Amino acid sequence: EIQIRTEEMHRLAESGIAAHWLYKAVGEEDNLSRAAVSDWLKHLLDLQQGAGDSVEFLDHVKVDLFPDEVYVFTPRGKILVLAKGATVIDFAYAVHTDVGNSCVAARIDRRLVPLRTMLYSGQTVEIICSETASPNPAWLNFVVTGKARVNIRSYLKN
Repeated sequence: EIQIRTEEMHRLAESGIAAHWLYKAVGEEDNLSRAAVSDWLKHLLDLQQGAGDSVEFLDHVKVDLFPDEVYVFTPRGKILVLAKGATVIDFAYAVHTDVGNSCVAARIDRRLVPLRTMLYSGQTVEIICSETASPNPAWLNFVVTGKARVNIRSYLKN
């Protein structure tokens, strides 16, 4: 196996995210950076102590590190990363354009939900498709990802 990565990527892979932030702070003259890193590490410790288990702790850390993203699962366990505010339709297009173009309903954690339902990290999303379905122009009012928007517009033009 061969890996190609930058020095920063290597430090992150070998030492973790805390080392990444500490490394950035060391080169700066400003003590505020070191204080921010220290505060962040204390915050992580508080999260760890308050979490019920390791999964809950990781969920909290992901929200803190990537506040503009949601992490959702396919029924087969694949993780998809979407923009905060993404809906079931955004998810469907992230899976595949054909899935997005033919979706008619969805289940989140086994419960039937409307296509405009906003997604949150940790949910499992199943898309229900129909061969006779097609994108609805109203979907453009609630999708947030560029991929979904472009594919809906493209389908509607043709």
